[in-house]
Amino acid sequence: MACMDVPAVWTISPGADRDEVEDVVKRLGERVGIPAPEIKDDMVLLPSDYVGVAQALDEVDPGWREKELITPPEP
Repeated sequence: MACMDVPAVWTISPGADRDEVEDVVKRLGERVGIPAPEIKDDMVLLPSDYVGVAQALDEVDPGWREKELITPPEP
């Protein structure tokens, strides 16, 4: 997952701590070997490999789902 041809749009959850979201996606980018993911308004552009991104998120912040920081795109 070294490149990001067509990004997937993940949504920043309402009420999520913006600083924490920025920190987690920065660490995610480092983990998957991409530049810091772009954050626009309440959206984060991440690689389209949902499974790979979710696994990397589990590694950089195991509680990301419970904290409801970001929401994956709908299939």
